[in-house]
Amino acid sequence: MLLNLHVKNLALIEEEEVDFGRGLNILTGETGAGKSILIGSIHLALGGKVSKGMLRENADYALVELTFSVEQPHQVRELEKMDIFPEDGQLILSRKIMKTGRSVCRINSETVSASLMQKVASLLIDIHGQHEHQSLLTRKNHIKYLDSYAKRELGDRLQTLQTSHHAYTEGKRLLEEASLDREQQQREISFLEYEIREIDDARLQPGEDEELETAFRRLSHGRKILEAAAECRDLCADGSGNASDRIGEAVRSLTGVSEYDDQAGVLAEQLQEIDSLLGDFNRELASYLDDFSFSDEEFAEIQERLDLINHLKSKYGKTIEDILRQKTEKEAELAKLEHYDEYRRELEDNLNRE
Repeated sequence: MLLNLHVKNLALIEEEEVDFGRGLNILTGETGAGKSILIGSIHLALGGKVSKGMLRENADYALVELTFSVEQPHQVRELEKMDIFPEDGQLILSRKIMKTGRSVCRINSETVSASLMQKVASLLIDIHGQHEHQSLLTRKNHIKYLDSYAKRELGDRLQTLQTSHHAYTEGKRLLEEASLDREQQQREISFLEYEIREIDDARLQPGEDEELETAFRRLSHGRKILEAAAECRDLCADGSGNASDRIGEAVRSLTGVSEYDDQAGVLAEQLQEIDSLLGDFNRELASYLDDFSFSDEEFAEIQERLDLINHLKSKYGKTIEDILRQKTEKEAELAKLEHYDEYRRELEDNLNRE
């Protein structure tokens, strides 16, 4: 709503201010009293074209200011999209026109472009004169005006209609999805039963695939692992000239002269620790070799189980948890199809009520 118009140095007006109240405001006066100048000043403030001779004689500039109250929520939302924020519910739109013809547009003292000024103004005011019209002939605004006019009387009914229409269209969609003939219904049931049975028969356990893959990697390289471990045992403990024997000889050699030199004694102690660590390692290596077993039958069983799990993953999900979740969803679909006639009648009843 326009609250105030302030005009300075425009045409015949030195300075004038007009306040507007709610409801109908009428400017009257004889021809030449300045009514058109006031309306023209509003056009200028909203970004209208500046013509020569608009400035008052001997004035350096002209100024037009419009003060609006912003009361409608949709106006506030649209203004916020343009980074325009009313202060205490008001906006002040002003335009200062220089003698050179240059002009400066401001909204709440912030300089803005003429195009933004016009865009903001289109939300706040609509000006009509002879052969002039703006938003009234914009078709997309017609329903907005009608809704605004009838909102007080028809607002609740409109909400009820919208809710009912949504429920009707959703019910119609569900009914169309449920339009299966008997043969198609039986095919769907048979297919779901097959998929559920396939998952059930697999007896999947969460995390099982990770354990199987670890065992598969170990067994698929079993021969290499055994060869590497056996070679390590020969080098460290069993073979001729192995590390354990050589280090033992070195320890004895240094220990034999340690009484003559303290540093030799320190080195002998360090080497003794290495010999002890190597002894522990050799015992663990021997235990590992004794426990390691490779069975062609076990390897084949693991490979077959992994093939089954990967087959199910390709059909029902990336993990075992996904596969089990799919099974639950398919059981729900099967239950709905098995009671298909009841489900369809319920949808039809709901749709008829809407």
